This record gives sequence, C-alpha cells and structure tokens, in this order.
Amino acid sequence: MRRVRNAKKNGPIYILNDFYDRSNDLYLYDSKEERRYYVTKSFFQAGIDSNKLCIYAFPREHDRFNFKGFPEELFHEIKLIRGNIKMLKEQDLEEFYSDFQELSDYARENGYSGIHLKVDFGRVRDEIIDQVLELEKKLHSSNGIPIASISSYNMNFLNQDAVNSLTRLHDRVMITTESGETSIAFFHRSQTRPVHIPRIEVISSKMMEQSVKKSLQIIILSLLKQQPMCGFDIIKSLVHNFNVLLSQGTVYPILYSLEREGYLKTVVKSDNKTKLYVPTEMAHEYIERQLREYIQAQEKILALIARGLK
Repeated sequence: MRRVRNAKKNGPIYILNDFYDRSNDLYLYDSKEERRYYVTKSFFQAGIDSNKLCIYAFPREHDRFNFKGFPEELFHEIKLIRGNIKMLKEQDLEEFYSDFQELSDYARENGYSGIHLKVDFGRVRDEIIDQVLELEKKLHSSNGIPIASISSYNMNFLNQDAVNSLTRLHDRVMITTESGETSIAFFHRSQTRPVHIPRIEVISSKMMEQSVKKSLQIIILSLLKQQPMCGFDIIKSLVHNFNVLLSQGTVYPILYSLEREGYLKTVVKSDNKTKLYVPTEMAHEYIERQLREYIQAQEKILALIARGLK
C-alpha cells in the first residue's frame, strides 16, 4: 500500500494497489483532478513492485499525467489519438490494440508476472462507443498473461446506455466529481448463472469513512482475532476492504489502549523489526462478546433505519 497526501481537503484519495491478477476496473470522472493522478500512480507502483509491465494510454498530450521515476523497462506510454482530430477514431483504437498486443508479447517473452494497464479514453463520442466496448472486451480477454486494468472515461461525454454497457464489462467502478466526492460501486455477479444487469452498491467515500471510524475498535478486534497483525497491516486491510485510508495517529492509539487494558500483547516477528499485536488469553471471551453485542446492536439500528426506505 502506498500512502499519499491528498492535495484536496474535501475527501480521501483511494489507493487501489491490491488488485487481483485479472481485475478490470472502471473509473468515471468529470475533470482532470489530483485524485485520478494518485490512484493511477499507486496502481502503477504496485505493478512495478511485483514485476509487472505497466502500460499507460492517454488520449492527447494535454491529457497525459507525468509519472516520474518509473524504470523504463517496466513502464510504457501510448498516446491514443494519433492524428489532428481531437476525438478518438476507430483507426486510433485499432492502432492502440496493435501496440498493446506487441507489449503483451514482450511481457510474456521476458518473464514479467503480469500487466498493469491504465487506459484513459477521455471524451468518447456516441458514434464510436460500440467500437470502444469491443476494444474493452478484447483487452479483458485472456492472452496468456494476467492483466489488471483501469479504464477511465470522462462521464460528461457518456450517455446512460454507454455507462450501463461499460459497467457490465468491469468488476467495480470508481466515480469522482469535480467537487471531490468519490463513490465506489461493487458489482455482485452470480457464480451459477449469468447476470445481465449487475447489482451495484454505491457508497459515498464520506459515509464509508465515517462508518469505519465509528466502528474502528471493533473492526481492529475482529481483524486481530483472525490473525496477528502489525499496525501497518491493519491500515492496509482497511484500504483493501473499505477503500478508506486512515492515519497511524488514528489506528495506533486504539492498539495502545487495548494493550494497556490487557486485551492485546505484542510479539516481534523473526525479522526482529515488526511488532505484531496478538489477543491475550483473557481477551478471547471479551472479543467474542464485543463482536456479538456489536452485531446485535447494528441489526437493531439498521432495522429502524431501513423503515425510512419503505
């Protein structure tokens, strides 16, 4: 996990570097803002750290983010729009896919463990969206090497049908607006039958962060009951599960308090550097009781709140 300072104060930046080998994510935005840069940088850094070939495609030079310090042998850039016309053309898509195939062959032949692909399509006209969708399908198909991808679009240039079609092609979607509000949509696909229209749950970044902070002690106890963790592992788990990045100053005081109260102890890993937090013998019954009571309390609260949706 990479920790990034937010250039804006009106919301957290999501650090999406815990990708499965074949995760295909959709990013919808309405402006060129810092959050999109940091998400992309984190994604590429995760790929480089795990010896994956990173490919960054952008519409025009004006739309390009400048990523400095990445090794040339692991990081390749492709400009999508090759001619003088400012909007994507079918020929641009064909040429990009040809370049992508060459880089895929290169990655496979040179022993890379996979590919991290970020394609910023920018502004897509209605008359070319079908060709873009076909390109997306080809990019997601298996070609002998694991591919994790983020496809970005300026949502101001997409009609509702295009958005619906794009969501069907991706595992999850992130939406950011110029005001800084961010939402994550998780797609729930049935494993037994095809899903024509995925069920999407959208949770605002503000609501998710508030909920995690209010429940942080019980979340930490639940994580430590499953396995010993250091403070950094807990922070990383929060990012992975909730896409919420909390500071050490938020997490560690809770660990210190639980340790003082006798519910946690620390052990040092074999590297003699990392300190793990482990529940004490007296803590097991306490943690189970806390978890059960918390779940019961939340069920009552949610039942009351749900009546307002009827």
